[in-house]
Amino acid sequence: MPPPTGRRPFYRSLAPLLIWQQLPRPADWSAVFGRSAPLEVEIGIGSGEYLARNAAARPDVDFVGVDLRWASVKRALRNLAARPADAPANVRLVMEDAKPVLERLFGERSLQRVHVLFPCPWRKDRHVHHRLLQRDFLRLLNQRLADDGEIVCVTDWKPLFEWTLEQVAGTGLIARHQLVEASYGTKYERKWSGHGQRHFHEIFLTKRAGGHVSDAPVPEDATLNPYHLETFEPAAFAPQDLPDGDETVTFKEIVRDTVRGVVMVRTVVVDGPLTQHLWFVVSRGRDGSWWIGPARGCQMVPTHGIQRALDRLREAAAAGN
Repeated sequence: MPPPTGRRPFYRSLAPLLIWQQLPRPADWSAVFGRSAPLEVEIGIGSGEYLARNAAARPDVDFVGVDLRWASVKRALRNLAARPADAPANVRLVMEDAKPVLERLFGERSLQRVHVLFPCPWRKDRHVHHRLLQRDFLRLLNQRLADDGEIVCVTDWKPLFEWTLEQVAGTGLIARHQLVEASYGTKYERKWSGHGQRHFHEIFLTKRAGGHVSDAPVPEDATLNPYHLETFEPAAFAPQDLPDGDETVTFKEIVRDTVRGVVMVRTVVVDGPLTQHLWFVVSRGRDGSWWIGPARGCQMVPTHGIQRALDRLREAAAAGN
């Protein structure tokens, strides 16, 4: 159905957006794109302008844009849809934090280039640990880059430029940098140019042959163990959070449908950099027993944190009987 008169559609097609939780680990990118081609990633796509232009100018390369925010993905979908009808379909989008995506979807030496344009500087000292290009993340990127692959980073803020160069030691990457004029055509470049800034810091981090750091295999999905109970008392059901540790589980909300025999639990599960929001269900079967597991339709990565959440739910169900 077309949008009401006078309103622009948010996007024309969701086709470039991947449901990344359903992809193999690592993803078979030749199957995703229907061809074998050099593969590049842009982390933090903004409005998708640079991603769309880059893909149009280099049709023999496949691109994956990664961003955590729906607002950025939505704008990127619009910019991709604005390309000519005969433009190659050489862009896919993933909506998630960059680290779990790079860990799980890309095998070792699978990437030719990674683009990081105007990353959030996190200017306050207490927020430095939020910056993207930490040393550990650069080591992960090294493991995912092919020999002679590179990371391209641009920033408007000199302290972030200097901090990034400090992170390079021990990553197997070689840094070179230069001052450049506005040439990337992104939202933040236009913003700072509008404030009078004429030069930006451009950093190239190159992985030379022999510069591969220790291997980082793709994390394997956990084998989940849903639970069955012979008896269950919904009114007494009160699962307890799992406090901070390797995995964190927080139960946010419980919805009880006593007529249908269903209890839904809205849950946040954190495994390192991966945060998942999902519903678990405790439901009564035809034989009168109860089943505990993730709700149908939840897009999730089966991790050890998900299993820990299931364990907590079972403990609470058993305690209430």
